[in-house]
Amino acid sequence: MRAFLSLILVLGGVGQAHAHLGHVGELAGHSHWVAVGAAVTAAAIAAWLGKRKLDAEDAEAEQTIEDDGEAAGAEA
Repeated sequence: MRAFLSLILVLGGVGQAHAHLGHVGELAGHSHWVAVGAAVTAAAIAAWLGKRKLDAEDAEAEQTIEDDGEAAGAEA
């Protein structure tokens, strides 16, 4: 029980030490906002490309299922 309470106190105190993004410009200059924007843009592009790849794989799997169904119907 003592270890559990110690863990709660330690983890609870850690969250308060972090500042919000509003301090990034004050901390290291406004050029860091450009880096943050570039990172967000890169993440958005990566997510979009990943979704596009999944959509293409789903379409290919759907086409394969349709082709298999047509081939089975032709044999009967």
